Amino acid sequence: MLNYNKFSIQEIIEPQPLTVKPETLLGEVITLLSQTKANCVLITENKRLLGIYTERDVVNFAANSDKLVDIAIADVMTKNLICIKQSEITDIFGVLHLMRHHKIRHIPVVNDDNELIGAIALQTLRNCLKPSDMLRLRQVRELMESPVIYSHSETSLLDIAVLMAHKRISCVVISEITPNREVFPVGIITEMDIVRLQAQRLDMAAIKVHTVMSRPIQPIKDSDTLWYANQKMQQMKVRRLVVIDQYKQLCGIVTQTTLLKVLDPLEMQTLINVLQQTVKEKTQQLQEINQDLQEEIKQRQEIELALRESETRYRNMAIQQVVASQKLELINKRLEKMANYDYLTELANRRYFNEYLHQIWQRLSVEKVYLSVIMCDCDYFKNYNDTYGHQAGDKCLFQIAKLLKKTITRPDDMVARYGGEEFVILLPDTTLENAVCVAKRIHAGVTSLHITHSTSPLSNFVTLSLGVASTIPQFNIAADVLIEKADHALYQAKNKGRDRVIAT
Repeated sequence: MLNYNKFSIQEIIEPQPLTVKPETLLGEVITLLSQTKANCVLITENKRLLGIYTERDVVNFAANSDKLVDIAIADVMTKNLICIKQSEITDIFGVLHLMRHHKIRHIPVVNDDNELIGAIALQTLRNCLKPSDMLRLRQVRELMESPVIYSHSETSLLDIAVLMAHKRISCVVISEITPNREVFPVGIITEMDIVRLQAQRLDMAAIKVHTVMSRPIQPIKDSDTLWYANQKMQQMKVRRLVVIDQYKQLCGIVTQTTLLKVLDPLEMQTLINVLQQTVKEKTQQLQEINQDLQEEIKQRQEIELALRESETRYRNMAIQQVVASQKLELINKRLEKMANYDYLTELANRRYFNEYLHQIWQRLSVEKVYLSVIMCDCDYFKNYNDTYGHQAGDKCLFQIAKLLKKTITRPDDMVARYGGEEFVILLPDTTLENAVCVAKRIHAGVTSLHITHSTSPLSNFVTLSLGVASTIPQFNIAADVLIEKADHALYQAKNKGRDRVIAT
């Protein structure tokens, strides 16, 4: 049994991390990172740690600079870095918790005089933590990161660097995107690729990503185990794997951080302590058995029985963990539905709509295609509630929501309840002309429901007013602008007599 409390410090500390002096030029540092394939470089002077510069810093620099500038690394390094003293390293889980808390992938180690003596990386921790049984019990789909940030192969390398810097991610999956919005991964660009190409001082704006991406990517399936993913990472000497579903479409990504998530420190430590206590008790019994041969035979029988019980307990604990994980997953799905969907109409709620709008806006800002919005409002709905009661009003809204879900069928489209009797429809990759066609179908569909509304000044049936707006998203423009345009169009529809579609 591996004791994680009493490990050798030398097992997790890299004693000779990559270091440079503060006056070293930035271009030289990037070249050094590219040649050594290191994740970071530490800036030191007279053994004193001054700062750190990582792959992610290179990506941010590439995204915000046209070319390399001959500036000292001291001017761009991260100065307020997180360190740990060697004397404070007593528990491997404490180091892991510190790195998770600060969302870092490497942490410098200093002595009591604050002199640099080494560094710890996530890769090293992953090699030390080897609970193979836990990794074998979990599937990739349980802990993979999704949705994945992806782009098409004609995107420029500069746009990819900007996307990585903006999203604070370590890679972008290059994919083929079908007309039906199916996404098939064909390559990948990582922070290390940006470092390598930046070191060559290439014009990143002129390079198409398909000419420099890593391929083939050798993806894994979402049904594979985390143990298989861990082995494949080690064999391929990579830090991340692309995940595909049964249809070979992109569905997630697994990183070293993902594998470390399965190692719950509290649960593992409790299990280890129980097993260590059991071993201690059995060892004591064996020492007593050696004093008398007859007693030895009796106690051997007791030990065999106790070992079988321990094995049964351990097996039961593993089964209980699987069951608990399944229950937790079910609870999380229910909580997610409660948080993201409107109870009455079973549509997405306004909070979830705003989150999805932001994601689509960022994606289409890269793809440079239209995004359209339709705002809908039930005409004179207060009269309806006053006449027929709120229960009838709820039933009316449910019928309209059902029609909207039936009308809007594309995977990336979204229908949401925006508030009260107001609905909103998000139509990615849709021009204003096509969005107006959709709005007219909705308008006609609600009219055909023939929901009686005797107190409406317009009709004997419930009617809708609709406002339509469309634009090509841009990074420097807020998505709220599009919502305001659609809302203004809806206001015009109401101002012109309601029961109509107005586009702007």
